[in-house]
Amino acid sequence: MDATKPTILFIPGAWFHPSTYDSFISHLQKLSFPTVYASYPSLDPSHPATADAANDTETVLKGSLLPLIENEGKDVVVVMHSYGGLPGSSAARGLSKAQRSGEGKKGGVVGLIHISGFVLPGGASVADGQGGELPAWVKQNEPSSGLTMPDNPLAILSADIDPAIAMENASRLVPHALLAFKSPAPAPAWADSGFEDRLAYLVCTEDQAIPKFGQEAMMQATGLNWAVREMMGSHNSPFLKKTDEAVEAVDAFVGGFLKLGA
Repeated sequence: MDATKPTILFIPGAWFHPSTYDSFISHLQKLSFPTVYASYPSLDPSHPATADAANDTETVLKGSLLPLIENEGKDVVVVMHSYGGLPGSSAARGLSKAQRSGEGKKGGVVGLIHISGFVLPGGASVADGQGGELPAWVKQNEPSSGLTMPDNPLAILSADIDPAIAMENASRLVPHALLAFKSPAPAPAWADSGFEDRLAYLVCTEDQAIPKFGQEAMMQATGLNWAVREMMGSHNSPFLKKTDEAVEAVDAFVGGFLKLGA
């Protein structure tokens, strides 16, 4: 691995089994990005009644991000897919490279990258971000109480993908805790001054889960500057069909962050 490149901390979206991202992560590693997958409790939860957004954030922070920064002194770029934008961004709060450098500390988060992800203010939930209610395609209390599964995942999550691959991906989907979608998110890192000009968003233009207008509206609502690229024709899973393009976008975003210096 290239010692000059930051570590990628990848935060997955709802319902996707970790193996869904194997090719994407492998491609990042081929570009010499050390890449760490961060798990959190609301994805295929053992205890859905306690798997809220705050618990997810704490797990990402203590289980993945702090060990990289505090223990190893790493520079980190947090890359977040879909729901992962909530716990990922909140976990990075107060840990920007700029802030830590000013405190005489090694390591820190040099940038935040969302892939068709939620960008919400502290105190807001995923349901709040979708008009106050979860969309009808989110099947609540299925397969059991406190869990959710997507209805018609082929159409919602991967309509642009080869049917055989899409069906294989759908067969590997796992439940997601309902509480994670209805609980308030902790304050986000994107509001920190240390992340000024260090925010990036990969827009999936045909996403049926978070439509393009919703992705753009969330960025606009922050009142901040975002580096933006569009994945034309892509639904919610660009890492399955357009892996090279998605990885190239991440590489370009990271390059932009590094040009800004510490």
